This record gives sequence, structure tokens and C-alpha cells, in this order.
Amino acid sequence: MADVTKFLAKADEALKKRNYDYAIQMYESAMEADPGNAAARTNYRLALVRKYDAEGYPKGFSLGGLKTIAVSKNPERLLVETEKLVAKDPKSIKYNMRVAETLAALNHHDAAVAVLEFAAKAGDLKEDKQGPQLLMLLAKEYAEVGKVTEANNVLSRATRLAPNDKQLKTLQKELSAKTYNAKVGTAKSSYDLVQNRDEADLLEKMRKGNITEEDAVALLEAEEKKLQANPLDRRAILNVAEVLAKRRKYNEAADRLYAFLKLDPSANDIGDKAAKYKTMYFDGMIQLCAKKAQEDPAKAAAYKAKANELREEKKKFQLDEYGRGVEAAPTDLDKRFLYGMALLDAGNQQEAFKQFQKAKGSPKYSKKANLLMGQCLLSMGRIEMAEMAFQEVEKLLGEGDEEMRKELMYFEAHMLERKGDPVAALEKFRALYMEDMEFRDIEQCIDRLKSSVGA
Repeated sequence: MADVTKFLAKADEALKKRNYDYAIQMYESAMEADPGNAAARTNYRLALVRKYDAEGYPKGFSLGGLKTIAVSKNPERLLVETEKLVAKDPKSIKYNMRVAETLAALNHHDAAVAVLEFAAKAGDLKEDKQGPQLLMLLAKEYAEVGKVTEANNVLSRATRLAPNDKQLKTLQKELSAKTYNAKVGTAKSSYDLVQNRDEADLLEKMRKGNITEEDAVALLEAEEKKLQANPLDRRAILNVAEVLAKRRKYNEAADRLYAFLKLDPSANDIGDKAAKYKTMYFDGMIQLCAKKAQEDPAKAAAYKAKANELREEKKKFQLDEYGRGVEAAPTDLDKRFLYGMALLDAGNQQEAFKQFQKAKGSPKYSKKANLLMGQCLLSMGRIEMAEMAFQEVEKLLGEGDEEMRKELMYFEAHMLERKGDPVAALEKFRALYMEDMEFRDIEQCIDRLKSSVGA
């Protein structure tokens, strides 16, 4: 295996500076020298996506020569030529699968996983007929690198896309057998088998929220032993963090995950979980300060000052964290939504609007992103466009969206006030008050408008 550290360092630096062509060239050099380098495969695709997002995708792409590539007997040559197709369409499920299959044939399973993970995030698995096949291949490659839990998770996704696929059922049986054999194979005695079962029981209790302090200590000890044996065991570090979080030690859980991330910078899921726990730490501390201020009026000012300090720290943390997340995965729409929220919280409505524009394509955050686009436009003084955005939100809302409907009413009332119709605004605020008298600052809004209209 060649040392491609210098290639990757130059490429990463160029990517940060948006010098995409040079970054792509360096990643290509790294892949040529070390075909099994997972980071080079992932970041090569990332650089391509960023370049095309900024400059537009190539037009008139011809598939000439594809037949020659498909029948090539030299896997190294096939790998290089198929990557040329990926260069034209880095989100393509079809071509990324070809690259992954070739990498797997060359026993570069970690690199195959990296390529398939990228394609699973960037591609449209629901619309592409090969979506389930990609997930099945990813499951097989996960199994090859010992990530049986992850393999079962992606198989569940594949089953939702293709519930009647016979290959899926066969693969699920194979993975179930592999999971069992892996657990039994590491047991040197019947005592070890009992230990495995006990640990599984503890994990299940934790998932259900029934874990005691004694259970937590036992589970932490078991997971720490795994990390001593393998410091890059992602499942073990996630379990450690989850146990700490169950004990409300959110900051410690985040610190452990960030320390792991330094060992394995490619562990994006670890970074996401660390950010979640760090945010929970800030929220918990802010709530604690509010509680202490009520309990001890003499020190209320100090506790409120500390709470404000924590809020500012949280804003800065989220801006940095979610900004890095978007930079690392610009096609991840959920990350764009979180970054938009951080920007909005920091008062940067214009940049937040840009993030929500893209995040509205997320199935998870579509409605909320559209609503927040309207809020941003309202704050920016673009009243007519804010009204258009709120009308679009109204079309999207359905059963179960009561809280979002209240938010919509709240912003529509502010919009009416900004349009110079305080009477209509007051009427909408009053209607919202009748639904939820404790919603935001609804009473102050009503009192202010009553004064302005002389009601």
C-alpha cells in the first residue's frame, strides 16, 4: 500500500479553498497510487459534487465506450475507466455500484463501503430502480468489514423499497447466521456465551430506558474492554456514549465521541451523534440555570447571566459544527436544515434562507424548512415573498401538524402587522390565543396591537 498522505493533504486543502480541479486531480493521484484508500474515494466524489453544484453539471454526456469498459478483464483498468464515468455523474447509483463491485473483487472492501455509503446518501434510492441493489451490495460489504449491525440496518431500508425481493430475504438469513456465528465464535467457553447474552440484555434494557445505575456501570465496563481491544470499534463507542447520555452526562458523551472522531475522521455518524449530545448538554445547563434562578432569587441575576453565556456558546458551537457538517456533506439536506437553524438563531437570516431553500427537499424537514423560509423573508422585509412562502406551507400541512400550524398563524399575524393591517393581525393573534394561550409571546403581541388600534 503506497503512502498517499501528501496527495490527500494537498487535496483536502484545495477542497477547503474551493480549488476543485486541483483537489480532484490530487484525489485521482491518491486513488491511482492506493486503490483501496477509502478517504480518497469519498472525497473525490465530494469534490466533484461541490464543483458541479457551483459550476453546473456536464452537458451532453455520452456513454460511448461503456461496452468496452464493461467487458474489460483487467480489474485495475476497469476501476480507472469506471471512475471516469463517475466523474461525469458522481451521484450515479449505477456507476458507483460498478466501482464498488470492482473494489470488492480486488478485496478493497473498506473502499467499496465508502463508495456505496456516498452513493446511498447522494443518490435517489426511491426513484432509481437499482436503489435496493445498491443497499444489498452495501450490506454485503458491511458484512465483509465486520459491520453486521450496519448491514442489517441497510437491509431493512432495502426491504422497505423492495418488500417482495427474494434476494433480500436470502441475504437477511445469511447475515443473521453471520451475526450469530460472530458472537458464538468469539466465545471461548459457556461462560463467555452467557456474557454475550447478558450484554445483549443490558443493551436492550438501555434502548427501552429501563437501565439502572448498576446496569450502566456493567455495560460501560463491557464496552470499554471492547475499545481497549479495538480503539476503532464504532459500535462500542456509540454504546459508551449512549450509556453516558442515559445518565445525563451529555458533555462527557460528546467528548468521548469527538475523541474517537480524531482517530477516525471518516466516522461522520459519530460526529453527528457528538453534536447532538453537545447540544443536549447546553440545553440541560440552560434549564438548570433557570431552575436555580427560581429557587434562589438572591442569585437569580448570576444564574441568568450564566444562562445567556451558555446560549452564546451554544450558538457558536452549532454554527461551527453544522457549518463543518454541510462542508463535509453538501448533499445532505438534513445537515443543511440544521445549519440553517443555527444561522437563523445567530440572526443571519439571509444565509439561513439559502440553507432552507435546499433543505426543503428533505422529506424529514420539508414543511419546517418552507415555514422558516417565510420567517427569514419576513425578517428581511420581503413581505410579498414571505406571504407566498406561507401560502405554500398551508398547502403542505396535514393531520398531525398542529404545532406547525400554530407557528404559521403566529408568523402570518406578524406579516399582517408588517403589511399595515393591525386589525387583521390582532384578529389572527386572538385566534391563536384561543388555541394556545401560552404560545410564545402571544399575550404581549395582543396587548401591543390593542394599544396601537385603540381596542
